[in-house]
Amino acid sequence: MQVLKKQSVAWAITAVLIVLAICIGVSKGGPTAQPAEDLARSYVLDEADVLSKKTESKLAQQNQQTWERYGSVVAVLTVNYGKEDFGEYLMNRADKMGLTDADFIIGLDISGDNYWLIQGFAMADVFTDDLCSNYAYRYMEEDFARQDYDSAVLALSGALGDWLRDNW
Repeated sequence: MQVLKKQSVAWAITAVLIVLAICIGVSKGGPTAQPAEDLARSYVLDEADVLSKKTESKLAQQNQQTWERYGSVVAVLTVNYGKEDFGEYLMNRADKMGLTDADFIIGLDISGDNYWLIQGFAMADVFTDDLCSNYAYRYMEEDFARQDYDSAVLALSGALGDWLRDNW
């Protein structure tokens, strides 16, 4: 047991354990990438059933492109929530959907007659809360008021794609 008290032996054992830990980690592999098609489609959740399949497909295609180019997606969630705290609800849903700090989420609360745009934390300095409000109003208000939800989300997601192209 005296051999374990020597500093050189302790360093050697430490080095062997580090190498062993690295080998185990490498052999297990990293996280597996999600197929791009599944990735894009998983961020379009039409729970209120107000979007056409054509719109859902277009949004999925846009998400795949923005993911490949900018590492970002524009998620869309439609619900019949109808409560005052829709913004908080939307943030919680964004977390559950696995959105990152570089993503957007467009939320439509059909029964609450409300919509929101929330940006990821990494974008908050560049794409501010005021910009979120301005973009949502500018690109969605008219169509949303007419209950043309397809046009509303396509207009806003397209504008966000343009913003990502120019700024991200």
